[in-house]
Amino acid sequence: MLKKAQEMQKEAKKLQNPAAPDTKKKLAEMLSQAKEQEARQEQEEKREKEKLQASLKKQLEAPGPVVLPDWTPATPEFKAAGTPARKIVDDEVKIVQTGTSSLTPERIADSWQATAGEANNLNQSLNKINVNGKITRILFLSTRTDPRQEVELEASREPDSKITQVEISSPLPKPNIDSE
Repeated sequence: MLKKAQEMQKEAKKLQNPAAPDTKKKLAEMLSQAKEQEARQEQEEKREKEKLQASLKKQLEAPGPVVLPDWTPATPEFKAAGTPARKIVDDEVKIVQTGTSSLTPERIADSWQATAGEANNLNQSLNKINVNGKITRILFLSTRTDPRQEVELEASREPDSKITQVEISSPLPKPNIDSE
């Protein structure tokens, strides 16, 4: 038993000794394998990102109506800056409508919340953000049934402004990347 313990100590010393040729060889081999694995993983991630971008571009350019869901609440005193458009935002295609309103962000968000409450079939989440006097309200509404639809309202006003910038957006269903 004592002999076994001594042999085990010798083996441990060999492994701990960085000058041992076998250990250096093993470390070099492990490092090489790790680098190869990292390179493979980076290539795979790059291919996935390219597939996603191609899929998003295809969805962006697809024919069809560019409209927000029909249950989207009306925005009081809203002046649209053009027609709704498809845009890629955060790796998804959204229908986006921008414009302005003379009402405060709070009043616009309150109006949307009241409409959502009356509908009684929408989930809602409100973020209230105040930074350096700039007031922003972000309200998320989503249906409770399948297929799930969502609409986001972002209304913000600079401290000395009388106009609120408004953006209403709704994500399109995620494209199936594997089928492309």
